[in-house]
Amino acid sequence: MVVDDDSINLTILSKMLESDQYEVSTATSAQQALSILERNPVDLIISDVMMPHVSGYELTRIIRERFSVLELPVLLLTARSRSEDIIAGFQAGANDYVKKPVDAWELKARVKALTEFKISFDERLRMEGAWLQSQIEPHFLFNALNSIAALGLQDFTKMQTLLEEFSNYLRLSFDFHNSEPVISLHDELDLVRSYLYIEKQRFGDRLQVEWDLDPDLDFCLPPLSIQPLVENAIKHGLMQRTSGGTVWIHIKDKEEYFEVSIQDDGEGMTEEDLNQLFSQTRHGKKRTSVGLRNIERRLRQLYNQGLTINSSPEQGTVVTFGIPK
Repeated sequence: MVVDDDSINLTILSKMLESDQYEVSTATSAQQALSILERNPVDLIISDVMMPHVSGYELTRIIRERFSVLELPVLLLTARSRSEDIIAGFQAGANDYVKKPVDAWELKARVKALTEFKISFDERLRMEGAWLQSQIEPHFLFNALNSIAALGLQDFTKMQTLLEEFSNYLRLSFDFHNSEPVISLHDELDLVRSYLYIEKQRFGDRLQVEWDLDPDLDFCLPPLSIQPLVENAIKHGLMQRTSGGTVWIHIKDKEEYFEVSIQDDGEGMTEEDLNQLFSQTRHGKKRTSVGLRNIERRLRQLYNQGLTINSSPEQGTVVTFGIPK
């Protein structure tokens, strides 16, 4: 997206970039740019510094409140070449700058570098999600194997079923498709069902599961976006209580989007816990926070909107996200 209050500059810059097969959207003000950013995914923002009302510096600061320098690169165009002006741009959160008048070759080289940088970050984010899922905790493995061994002495048929689900869970957890941008809902729910079957054998009546799925659901979503939320609900919500509880999985077909909601009646979280949930240094729940951060960032990367979390102590937690149609 190119942002400049001068329509002639917008036309020139757009033609430069479209000749290299970039899809270019334009905005004549910071407010318009932010509005476009709410509706459409953007890989790079090129903004003029000197604009009325909200400057390129201020626009960059606003963008940085939501996107890091890795998640959304910003390239500033400036007619000022003083070092303090350039430093101001970097302090605002810009990734790079180009001096005006713009040299086409320099602009294209910097744009190419920043867009490739963004692509590599997106790929790393997807691989991080797949890696997190593949790091199955030893306790989960030991408990699953112990359950299989115990059933072998009591009910051979149930043991075979549990062994099949455990095998399915491992296969889906290590599936190379987990590094893809999206997979089918059917594939994601296969993993969820295998995980829940294993945990149900372990926790028995302490774990209740309720499904609320609209009929004929057929859409794609980021891999490993539902199962980790269900796991968090059970592990950090329900099983923190002696009596356990219920996890509800709601997937609804709305008018303009599909809504996925994971609800539990576990111990819930305080407002302070919620505020620290995506912190890099959450004590005692580091792996959980990393997993949630990864889901949040992948959702924002694809759809410009992440997780919505509502929780109250002793009342439980509801985590919701939408997949636009």
